This record gives sequence, structure tokens and C-alpha cells, in this order.
Amino acid sequence: MTAVTRLRDAEDAMREGRHEEALEAFIWFYQHALEEDPSLEEMRYYLIGMWVELGKAYPKALDALRTIRSEKTDALLGGESDREVFWDIVIIDAELGNTAATYQFYIALAEAWPAFASECALIAMPAIVEAQDYALAASLMPAAEPFVREMAVVLEQEIAAIKHRPLSHTPERWAEITTYVSEVQRVLTVLAGNGDPHEAARIKALAVSLIKSPSVRREVAAGLRKGARARRS
Repeated sequence: MTAVTRLRDAEDAMREGRHEEALEAFIWFYQHALEEDPSLEEMRYYLIGMWVELGKAYPKALDALRTIRSEKTDALLGGESDREVFWDIVIIDAELGNTAATYQFYIALAEAWPAFASECALIAMPAIVEAQDYALAASLMPAAEPFVREMAVVLEQEIAAIKHRPLSHTPERWAEITTYVSEVQRVLTVLAGNGDPHEAARIKALAVSLIKSPSVRREVAAGLRKGARARRS
């Protein structure tokens, strides 16, 4: 039985109310699927969402997931330097709706192992910004203008590549634009949060003007306007 087959069977077990069977399969997949096929990494992350859903009907599943998270935090605080483990913690916290836990863990990690924590800074950045620790975010974030310019180049390259793919590219296009808008919005939030609204306005205008495609530029501008309204509300 392949790892993918195991996961599909686990989904069936979950839907049919065989909760313990589903949980056992989830744990196996999370811990061993990459040994069989490293390309299953995204599916492994997708699994966490299903796991949390299972936990709503079967609290033991959430206990198991929190135990795994605790083991991972203990490993990093004990000196293990593995950014993938940090990613695992971030994803678990996000699916549990507890990004504050990511922020708190990052603070503890920075105190214990500052060099490794600096390697994880951008991974932790959404949680740091959500915690409104703008001073910490500014100290870890790359310079705003070069970062936005680099992100704009990446966006245009990705959009160009999508156009040459044979299948419908609308969802991929939307995902790339959303990623760009989110990254820029985070920079703007940090700038404004540190008392520099004029620089935030300049970077916002730059982030839109750098996009050559008129349609993409319109979507970026609309996304940033929506983000600005959300910040004010």
C-alpha cells in the first residue's frame, strides 16, 4: 500500500466515523510519507488541515497533533537546526488558528539559538506582524524597496510562465498575485506600525508601478486597497 493510498483510506475512515483508524493513518503519513516519496511534502502539509477537522469530532486527534508540535519545539529548543521542522510548527499553529503560539515560540528560539532563529525569521514573519511586534519585524525584514522590487520581478516571471502552460492558468495566476499582495501588505504594515506612513505610501505606489501588465497591475492595486481598508477596520 502506497502512502497516497493510505491517506485516501484515512479520508474515507474519517468521513465514515472510524476516527481512531483515521488518526493512526494520519500519524503514519505525517511521520513516514516523505521516506517513501519526497514529493509528498505539500500533501503532508495539506494533511494538517484534515487532521484539525478530524479533531473537531475526535478530540484525541488534536491531542496527538499538539504532542507532535511539542516534540518539534523541544527538538529545536534543544539545539536541532532544521528549518523544515520550524515550518512544521508554523503550519500546525496556523491550522490550529494560533499564530500567537508561533510568535511566542520564535521569541524563545531567538533567545536560545539566535543564529538559527535568524534563518527562520522570514518564515515566522507573518506571525510576528500579526502579533504587532513591528520593531522586531523591522529588525528582521529585508530593506523594503529592494525586497518589493525583487518580488515584482518574481511575480512577472511567474505570470509569464503560467501563460505558456497548457491547462487553465486562472487559479495559479490568482495565487501568484495574492502572494505578492500579501508580502507587500506585510511590508506596509510594518512601516506604518513603526511610525513611517509616508514611506509606506511610497512603497505601496512603487509596488503597483513596478508591474508592467495592466491587468495584473489593476489586481495588485485592488488587493492593496483592500488590505489598507482591513488595516483601518
